[in-house]
Amino acid sequence: MPREDMKTLNVARSLVMPRGLRAWALLLCGVTVLCGQGKPRTTVGIRGSVFTLNGHTTYTAEAGFPNANANLAGTLLNVRAVEAIFDDANYPAQGSREHPYQSNTMGAVSFDYPDTGKWDAERNTNEFVAALPDWRRAGLLAFTVNLQGGGPTDGNYGENGPMQPHYNSGFDPEGKLKPAYAHRLEKVIAAADRLGMVAIVGFFYQGSDERVTLVPGDGNVRAAVVNGIAFLKSLPYRNVLIEINNETSVRGYTHPLLQPNGIFELVRLAKEHAGKEFPVSMSWSGGIFPRGSNGDLALRLVDYVMFHTNGKTPEQVHTVIQEMRGWTGYERPLLINEDGVSTFNLQAAVEERVGWGYYDQGWNNYRDGFQSPPTNWRINTPLKWLFFEQVARLTGSPVPPRADYSDSESPQIELIGLKAGDVLSQLAWVEAVVHDHHPRWPVKRVEFFVDDQPFSYSKTAPFMLGNREWWDPRDLAPGAHTLRVAAFDMRGPRFTETCTILEVPFTVQRSAEQ
Repeated sequence: MPREDMKTLNVARSLVMPRGLRAWALLLCGVTVLCGQGKPRTTVGIRGSVFTLNGHTTYTAEAGFPNANANLAGTLLNVRAVEAIFDDANYPAQGSREHPYQSNTMGAVSFDYPDTGKWDAERNTNEFVAALPDWRRAGLLAFTVNLQGGGPTDGNYGENGPMQPHYNSGFDPEGKLKPAYAHRLEKVIAAADRLGMVAIVGFFYQGSDERVTLVPGDGNVRAAVVNGIAFLKSLPYRNVLIEINNETSVRGYTHPLLQPNGIFELVRLAKEHAGKEFPVSMSWSGGIFPRGSNGDLALRLVDYVMFHTNGKTPEQVHTVIQEMRGWTGYERPLLINEDGVSTFNLQAAVEERVGWGYYDQGWNNYRDGFQSPPTNWRINTPLKWLFFEQVARLTGSPVPPRADYSDSESPQIELIGLKAGDVLSQLAWVEAVVHDHHPRWPVKRVEFFVDDQPFSYSKTAPFMLGNREWWDPRDLAPGAHTLRVAAFDMRGPRFTETCTILEVPFTVQRSAEQ
């Protein structure tokens, strides 16, 4: 039997206990309750179509963001950090360097830290908590964590199987909450509360829901939802949004109640037990369901509408948001809590007044990404920096420092038609030639920024500034400017990327006759 199956926590009975007795019951069950760390500071709420923090519309002057982009008001910019409480009950028999998992696409995979040679779930959570102040300082207000994590390697290892091979589940086979997961989850929520942040807490993930035993009527899944919410209610914190399951419409779930035709029942159950204390939703991906279908009814019952835009272009992000509004209406907040790494998609969501979720897969090297353990939660790569730099720009927050980063396989950018210090007064041919150094994965796209703002992008060569052969710098105001070129390289079959950034200062000058 996996090591954590012997340690389970059923908090369903706590629903009928006073809060003090609930905390005492949790202590008796082996869960350390952190309620003594001070009065809770952060309450997330919903007022019409906007999110609020402590009663103030997010990203407004009243909420502490006097210089934020007006389109951000009522939204939640967020990071997909679903592995912040990750563990693997199979470890070290599997998932260690001595006994790695074999991935279809990414080779042998282990979760060991490079410095110790061992996996450590508590270290992972502690380092996540330690990184949060830098995220918040840059203007980020939310993140997603999940009791069954996510795909900890691009391609989810052998994706041809019905179940992911690692054993990461905060619920035991009967839907009881495991104490170690409960402890780590509380630590994460408490840290977010201190910083004025929101934790989007997910319960289930496809390919791991099978760790909860399938029984007639899906009673164990029902129990997991009740137990998860009971635990959240036993805590003093109210900075939590509930996500019942990740990507309901993907049809990757074994349990009927986690599928589009069954999720309505779980939404109703969750709302019944959460009451007014925690807004409830599930994330959606994959199209519009017929009006009156169970999927449609579920989307109309949730407190906020959450969906994913993975693999979309910025233009498609606009379209998906407009389609979701047409389907679900304008009366509730919309929230994207998973997209990718392109801040052009972030910009598209902001233009639509919708919060956006950064998803950086990484590749299990304790450096790149936020979803492939062992995870470095710091802003330590060009990809991470570019996202947080754009968040800081949008929110009027301090820009984090660029981290030192070196990778011999990262793409190299050669800029034609513009060099540092050039003075431009007429049409210019500005082209980025990208030299790809990875034999397996191709260059995915090139993005151009002018004075830190998204300007143009291209997915195919030639990579021309403004997507035209001759760019007119006179469209800019006279004076000093900076061109940033970001070349993105695939490092996995679906979501793993890296990037190289080149910045070139130049000056625009106009003659008297211009």
